[in-house]
Amino acid sequence: MTNSSLKDVAGRLGPVQDVSQNQSGSKEHLVLRAAGQETPVTASKAALALVECGISLLKAKRAIEAVFDEGEATLILPKVGSKHELASALRDAGIDAFMMTPPKSYSVKNLRRRLKLTQEEFAVIYGVDLRTLQNYESGTRKPDRTAIGYFKLIEKAPEAVKQLRLSA
Repeated sequence: MTNSSLKDVAGRLGPVQDVSQNQSGSKEHLVLRAAGQETPVTASKAALALVECGISLLKAKRAIEAVFDEGEATLILPKVGSKHELASALRDAGIDAFMMTPPKSYSVKNLRRRLKLTQEEFAVIYGVDLRTLQNYESGTRKPDRTAIGYFKLIEKAPEAVKQLRLSA
């Protein structure tokens, strides 16, 4: 296909929209879900909002398709300028966005005290190395994302986590 015939084909398809990507912003973990029956999903609007955050149009398209097909999609967006503006743009397109970025710090000591457990009891019941727990509590080490996720799970359902550990 020659350049002139390619231009003719593109001209028949309609105007091309240039999407500018955010030049700065924070990396965000995102879960997308359809907003509900009353708000129809506008796939092109949603995809453009995602592309502005630094992902390819193909990846955005696949995420929107996953929302249609599976009910939800999970993404990591490299450059979100404003969480509020992104959530608003996606809501206008019929998609609810849930930011899943974990906190930068977490107090394991507060969790353990709320559960009224000693360090040793907490370590045994929830399978955390005692020395690691002591390091978290003293501030020598900080829990990574996976550990924070585990502690948040314990916080929400301590008995369920305990039962899972006992049955393993």
